[in-house]
Amino acid sequence: MTLREDILDLWIPIILPWVTVLIWLRKRIRLLRIRGKGGDGYFGYQFAMVAAIAAPLVVSQEYVDKISYDLIEVNSISEIPKVKEGKYFKVNSFDVEDNASLSHVTVGTSGRYNGSLNFNLFYATPLRGSASVWHCVEYKRTISNNLNKQRKNLEYSSFLSRSNKEFNTYNFYSVTYFEKLAISKERDGFINAVKNEYPVINMNDQIFLVPKNVAFKNQNNDSLKNTIIAFLIGTLIILILIILPKIDTNELNRFKRNKPLRDDDFKDFLEFLNPIGTYKGGAILMILNMIIFLIMIFIGLDFVSPAAKELLDIGGNRRQEILNGEYWRLLSSNFIHSGVFHLFQNLLGLAISIVFLEKIIGYLKFILTYVVCGIFAALASFYWHEDVVSVGASGAIFGLYGVMLAFAILKIYSNFILRFTWIFLGLCIGLSLLFGTIASVDNAAHVGGLASGFIIGVIFVLMGKEALRENAVYD
Repeated sequence: MTLREDILDLWIPIILPWVTVLIWLRKRIRLLRIRGKGGDGYFGYQFAMVAAIAAPLVVSQEYVDKISYDLIEVNSISEIPKVKEGKYFKVNSFDVEDNASLSHVTVGTSGRYNGSLNFNLFYATPLRGSASVWHCVEYKRTISNNLNKQRKNLEYSSFLSRSNKEFNTYNFYSVTYFEKLAISKERDGFINAVKNEYPVINMNDQIFLVPKNVAFKNQNNDSLKNTIIAFLIGTLIILILIILPKIDTNELNRFKRNKPLRDDDFKDFLEFLNPIGTYKGGAILMILNMIIFLIMIFIGLDFVSPAAKELLDIGGNRRQEILNGEYWRLLSSNFIHSGVFHLFQNLLGLAISIVFLEKIIGYLKFILTYVVCGIFAALASFYWHEDVVSVGASGAIFGLYGVMLAFAILKIYSNFILRFTWIFLGLCIGLSLLFGTIASVDNAAHVGGLASGFIIGVIFVLMGKEALRENAVYD
């Protein structure tokens, strides 16, 4: 099983420093006297430490990649498939079948609230001498996703027209060396270009080469220089962070006696992931969502923004598939997320609903409510959208918000908790529904989940209002 290139080169170098800081440096940072007028600055210090460690690691990945592979010189394209571990190739003689080029277009969103719309056009051209080696060219453009539909269509047509003209005059032989694409979103685009024409070809055997027009050694030199500079800057930042504050003698004494931290936010966070702890139901749901996301990554989906077709293939919700009898998608789609930021956003919403709700209704009813509301949210999306792939836990989470709304209206919460509940529900529901009108957010699922959750909340109250009120008393 091979991870995608962006996971190895970007996300693992970002995640590993967090593990180091939270496990090893977290208690040691507390020895520094950094609490000021602005409140608790320990998280800011942790974040700065992570950035100082992660940035050099990310930059160094390019250099590590370059020195891990030699530039292999071959006489013809037919020699490339025989070099299993090679990545960079200088081909002395090659020819392309330019009249047999295959293309594939993708349109996707990115950025905060899907504010950017990305066009990508992939051209895969067979290279003579091998039935499995392709010359690859990509064209891309990004526009605002907030434009009206007519303007988007105009920009899309303009992009295709301009790209096609450029490709028609493209010089295939202006190349210094080739880079063989690893598993990546870019490679997926060229795979789809070939698959559209040859659906039965084994794509694992195909080799996709991207031409490079710069000297190979020059790239190594730049990568080494950037790596050294990044490590020097990171080291300097860490030294400054350590030297400037004074030592907190009280915390130092507690540390020497191996005492636990008095205010440990990380420990509190881990409580949400303990399936035998205080929040059993919430922990089970959070872990299940994270496990499914990890499975998605290990089978090759993009970490940040997987394609709609990929999400559909692993269980996303769409009207056509439901009408064809694939009703299980109404459940599975609630545990699939379109990238790490989508997952994080929903885990945060789930964590908040855990605090406000699970203790009151119990962990079994909490899980059941999540599942039932998620199904109703998927049904609302199925009814409202004709050709949209819907995924994510937000519909189920809005169902939990609906239960909270019912409890707030029917006076289950104490006056103190009620104020926070109204503020949270007003901000969260209002902002989510608002952004749903200007970005690619499935408001149909949100409304469906919220309505079904409210009904379930009313049923809970009718079944035992006094018991709910007793459970709603927080220590």
